[in-house]
Amino acid sequence: MGVVIHGYISARDRKSRVGGRSPKRVAVERALAHVKYIQHRPGDDREPGGRKFFDDIDENMDGYALRKAIKELEDSKVVVHKLTLSPEIDPMDKRQFTREVMHRLAADKGLDLKWMAVEHNNTAHHHIHVVVLGKDKNGRSVRIDKDDYAKLREWGDRHLERLQPLELERARDERKRKERERLEGRKKEREAEREERIKEGLELPWMHRKIMREEYEPYSKWSKDQEVKDRTRNPEKTRDANSDKPYFNDTIQAAGKEWSKQNTLSELRELNTHLWDNHDERIPLPEYKKLTAWIKEKERLREPERNGDDAPPTKEAPEKQKDYFEYQGQRYSKSSSYKKLTGLANKLREENARRLPIDDYQKLRGWVENADRARWAGVTERQLELSKRQFERDGAAKTSPNAHRYVNPLQQQMMSNPVVGLFMQGASVANELVRWIDLRDNRDRLAEARDGLESAKKDRHQEYMKPERTHDEKARDQEAIDNIDKSIDENKETRKKRRKDKQKERDKRDRGLDFMR
Repeated sequence: MGVVIHGYISARDRKSRVGGRSPKRVAVERALAHVKYIQHRPGDDREPGGRKFFDDIDENMDGYALRKAIKELEDSKVVVHKLTLSPEIDPMDKRQFTREVMHRLAADKGLDLKWMAVEHNNTAHHHIHVVVLGKDKNGRSVRIDKDDYAKLREWGDRHLERLQPLELERARDERKRKERERLEGRKKEREAEREERIKEGLELPWMHRKIMREEYEPYSKWSKDQEVKDRTRNPEKTRDANSDKPYFNDTIQAAGKEWSKQNTLSELRELNTHLWDNHDERIPLPEYKKLTAWIKEKERLREPERNGDDAPPTKEAPEKQKDYFEYQGQRYSKSSSYKKLTGLANKLREENARRLPIDDYQKLRGWVENADRARWAGVTERQLELSKRQFERDGAAKTSPNAHRYVNPLQQQMMSNPVVGLFMQGASVANELVRWIDLRDNRDRLAEARDGLESAKKDRHQEYMKPERTHDEKARDQEAIDNIDKSIDENKETRKKRRKDKQKERDKRDRGLDFMR
């Protein structure tokens, strides 16, 4: 079932406490007004005299019987419960659908519920309004709470899977397609906003966010702060407090939509994954705690806690926080490799993968982010050092006497002959003597290196300005340009230092000549 909305009217709620009037009377009047609304709400499907009600037995009932039952209801905590059943697709027979769901609800609670319902076919998505009296046919109080919402959706889905499986599957595929299109649209909007910020000079187009984060908050300092927070964290304070709002008004805004406990467990899990994967769309911490609390509650309802090792914590034996978890026979912890952690995170995105409990999933994504940040620690310095060493190696290779030396197999075989080997040893001695002769020219190697860097920078800039270059390629081009700029600056500093050293040598030589004179 798509959505289940529940509310109730009671003499004890705020709306029934009107000054100078009986709360019981006000609650009854509110219940009668609700019956009148769902019966006579404007729409093409409204019949003359109002829509017809039905219950578990009778068809085409008017609202008189329901209004009479409400007026004659004895004092109870709740006058009526209001249920709205909105299935994923329009059932072939809404009345049969409603009767099956309500029969299962009554059997699950062990009550003989007294209810009446009316169909609404005046919107794009048809739905059914059900009014359940606050006491059943035997006078027992009726309580419908949030534990029942998931059950109602499950029973409705079973009915549709049995009678309309193909339509239900198509509707689910269509919902997933629309959700993908919505997320892709959000992604394009964020890219357009980022391009606009780049044009206005508010954001650097080439700098990786993780490098920026490492520059402003080094990993070593950040990791120490995290250790302090972990030691001082109070579980009682981090636990999400129950909201005073009714469940259908307690919502959060995330990923361009409104979310509440009404969403299914899979939808909330997908939202949680989306927030982890898209740092720009993360929501304030109080709202995120509310989201995780909803997921935990739905997981608890879906898989009730067992006795024994998984029994809920008590005051005498508080729960011991584990620093690891197991999934399909493998153990994962903070010390696991980055490849292993990201492999599991990607596997959990698969449609039919067994999901992790929310606590273990939070640990996994936290470990992934921590390991990912550690990988980027000091990346700027390392890259500059690698570029510098590579440049030095390239320069040395170009000027080396053996840069173009080649030894073929025939030459190697001849060298194995003792006579030839003795001759080659003499030749090598002669070669060494010749190398002692200063044959160097007066070329300025640093100036040549600077020219080479300027030429490389110009070529890279031309690549960057090509219109067909993608955003990632441009980012790599800009990163290479910045590295070249840093190498040019280092070259300039080295040339300055060398000029100073030569000037000192000349001054020292001049002072020695003056002394000899």
